[in-house]
Amino acid sequence: MSKPPSRPRTRADCVDAPRPCPWVGCRHHLYLDVTKAGGLRINFPDLDFDEIPECCALDIAEHGGITLDQVGQALNITRERVRQIELKARNILKRRPATAELRRLAQHCEEAREALKDGEAI
Repeated sequence: MSKPPSRPRTRADCVDAPRPCPWVGCRHHLYLDVTKAGGLRINFPDLDFDEIPECCALDIAEHGGITLDQVGQALNITRERVRQIELKARNILKRRPATAELRRLAQHCEEAREALKDGEAI
């Protein structure tokens, strides 16, 4: 009997893995989320995990810039909710001490916001 594959530990372990990804428990899998109280929230209750259009947040990030609508579709939330989450994240970043990495991220967020105002994909 062959040993089942082990759960990936890094992005390199799963970048060429078959899709849809069978590791629903991975923090980057889009099928479900763990709530603050420790419960599970299924993001796509009408679909099985192997039926969702995109299964990995890291795969989506590698696609490059996408619109708020596309982010909302991937997460099964509204464009407005995506905008609210982005705003909250930006406010958190503003309150933290600036490191080189945070400054680059803040610059990227500002460029993305400007692109959205112009109707471009981010």
